[in-house]
Amino acid sequence: LIKHSIEGKWYEYADADRSDANEADKEQLSKVEEKATYLLSRDIDVHNQCQFSYCLPLEIFLVSKQPLKEGEYFWFRMESKRNASEAGWLNTVIVQGTAGDRISAMQMFIQRSPVHALSHLNTLVSRVQKKNPREAFSILSVLKELFINEILPPTRKLIPLSKRPVGELEKQLEKGEKAAERRLIMWKFESDLKKLYENFVMALESLSNGMVVNVCAEACRAALDLLIERPEQEQRLLTLLVNKLGHPNRKFASRLVGYLMKLTQKQPNMRPIVVKEVERLIYRKNISCRAQLYAVTFLAQMQLNAGDVELAASLLTIYIGLFRILIAKQKIDDKIISALLTATNRAFPYAKNEAERLTKEIDTLYKVLHQSNFNTALQTLKLLHQLLVTSEGISDRFYSAFYRKLLDVEHSAKQQSQLFGLLYKTMKNDSETQRVIAFIKRMLQLSVNRSAAFAAATLVVISKLIEERPSLILVSKSANVS
Repeated sequence: LIKHSIEGKWYEYADADRSDANEADKEQLSKVEEKATYLLSRDIDVHNQCQFSYCLPLEIFLVSKQPLKEGEYFWFRMESKRNASEAGWLNTVIVQGTAGDRISAMQMFIQRSPVHALSHLNTLVSRVQKKNPREAFSILSVLKELFINEILPPTRKLIPLSKRPVGELEKQLEKGEKAAERRLIMWKFESDLKKLYENFVMALESLSNGMVVNVCAEACRAALDLLIERPEQEQRLLTLLVNKLGHPNRKFASRLVGYLMKLTQKQPNMRPIVVKEVERLIYRKNISCRAQLYAVTFLAQMQLNAGDVELAASLLTIYIGLFRILIAKQKIDDKIISALLTATNRAFPYAKNEAERLTKEIDTLYKVLHQSNFNTALQTLKLLHQLLVTSEGISDRFYSAFYRKLLDVEHSAKQQSQLFGLLYKTMKNDSETQRVIAFIKRMLQLSVNRSAAFAAATLVVISKLIEERPSLILVSKSANVS
């Protein structure tokens, strides 16, 4: 009943009818499923007979009583004989060939007709489930390519038989309609395929939790590609990837950050879903600080656009919550605090309406500023500057903290670039001329003992300030006679 063309895909001639209402009771569903199992099994048997016997297709062709064109009889006979010979050879390879040859032969059977080769697909998935790292490693790429290129629909999820309008179809089956039988066969195949793919995803989860890093990486890579290309089981695959941010191997966890970045770039509409999943990881009990660090690092690198106000607000909510937790636990780890502040600085311009929530944390930010190293302090100063400019204006407390922190400047080109950028913005908008002059004096004092690049950058900033504010140059100064 099901005739599959190698050039086509099974989901192109399968329907996507579904019923949200539970119109079929368990007894009716069981009856229809039993009928579907029988029809699918019979169709597979007929398909196999057609494959392994070149006479049967010819007989079927002749029974149809359609006139044969010149040369068509000979071509049909030779073609069917070739197909039967090829199928017989593939079957022999599956029984007697090497492990690699057996996998290739089953792959070819699946490509020729997925509907009739579900048993071969089940065999490959079962081998992955056996937790043999070497065998699983060799099969994962084959299964991934099959699921993406041959089996899974690109625009919809698989539909189980229980979600189909079986009540409507049962009436057609009672009339003996062949079209209804074809539909039922396809429904049964799709339902079985959904269960089989769930087993495969479970096998990926198991492999990703193993001790062999290469196999874990291959499982995660397969999960990433499947998640990017096909919607089926996307939540479980996403959870699998996000959970690996807490992997004890640092290189592997760092690689997962790249995987998630690729996912959000290829599927930008999934960013809110990914953020929610990462948020669950961050707030999970007994989560390690390193896992939180990798999670924040990923969120900080995620691309944001001008219209992503809600997404940026969600990110800021996560950052504020984690910030409170770390401060409450008195875990001022410079790495994670610095990453958190960098992420907040990056997300803040896209969601300035969240400024009020952040201003409540100003005292905490000043506490971090005074207790952390210069890199973390610089990120804190940048965040405070953004907050104060957006809300109440820059306060004397900020200028005082910034002025004192200049003595802790480290020899880092990246930090110095951020420092001079913040310094220029701060002094440019400061209405107190004497305070700006005090900042300039301190920078000149620091330049004496710093590198030539630092001194040059200081002079450039001063020259830019003088261009903006000529009043900074004191031509004369009145003496204080008293």
